[in-house]
Amino acid sequence: MNELLFLKQREPDWKRLTQLSDKADASVSQLKPEDLAEFVRLYRRACDDLALVRTESTNDDLATFLNALCARAYSMIYRTTHRPLGAVLIHAIALSASTVRRRIGAIALSAGVFLGSALFAYACLIYVPGSRDVLVPPEFEGLVEEWKQGEMQEQSGLDSVGASAFYASNNPTVSILASSIAAATFGVGTASILYSNGLMLGTLSHEMASVGKLGFLLLHVMPHGVTELSGIIVSGGAGFLMAWALIHPGRRRRADALREAGKDALVLLVTAVVLMFIAAPIEGFVSFNAAVPNEFRAVLIFGTAFGWGAFWMGFARDFDSREATESRLPTALR
Repeated sequence: MNELLFLKQREPDWKRLTQLSDKADASVSQLKPEDLAEFVRLYRRACDDLALVRTESTNDDLATFLNALCARAYSMIYRTTHRPLGAVLIHAIALSASTVRRRIGAIALSAGVFLGSALFAYACLIYVPGSRDVLVPPEFEGLVEEWKQGEMQEQSGLDSVGASAFYASNNPTVSILASSIAAATFGVGTASILYSNGLMLGTLSHEMASVGKLGFLLLHVMPHGVTELSGIIVSGGAGFLMAWALIHPGRRRRADALREAGKDALVLLVTAVVLMFIAAPIEGFVSFNAAVPNEFRAVLIFGTAFGWGAFWMGFARDFDSREATESRLPTALR
């Protein structure tokens, strides 16, 4: 090879790669998009140059220089960056909202099963009165009668703390079960959990409406229910996502389809569990506490419904397109 001509042609690119490496010394993210594209292109050319020098040249100094240049650029592209905790949390929240939007079909199916079963139970009790013996089993009768009395007791701060701790430790179990048994049951287990919980809600709603206290039920369930039921529905979506990958893997192996769906399913499951934890103190301090005014309950219901709706539909919209772009880049550049 003609080393002088080679050096004359390639040295400007090596100098430019060195400049970009200096600029990206702290983080590759400091480079503008056009600079990043140039950085990757020059890095690949430098790797080609290094391979050429090693095979067709005896210039050890040049090979050493190019090896150091490529190693430095490689370390900048593929090194692990440590982001502040706040940035990590914001990224996790953005990923949650983005995943819910992308997987809205599975979540809508979950909502359909849950709400559909609630409406089914309500309609059965209206048009088939004899179904009450099935929908209100003996072990459920006592709870229904307590609700029909339309009374709540005031709770002390200690009682509320204890109740919140109980709900926080108990309620996430439903979400975890709804999604974790999906693959083993082809989604039947997920649908069964959603169906049974929907039946309970529909049955209790009808029983309260029959004594003119449906409003009382809503005011004492929905303050935390908006968040908690959202968690149940999102976890059901995670379960259906896994079930669909198992039932319809397409051209992929089922194991590969499950692995791919599992990434989003895990995000949805964690989201559901977090929603359950958020709902727990609301349930413990507000929903079942007679000292809380109904006006505050109503404001909380509409406020959380509007807030969650705005969050799911609008938060970190730019993350959606960025995530789609990053999926086409090497992992280390994301």
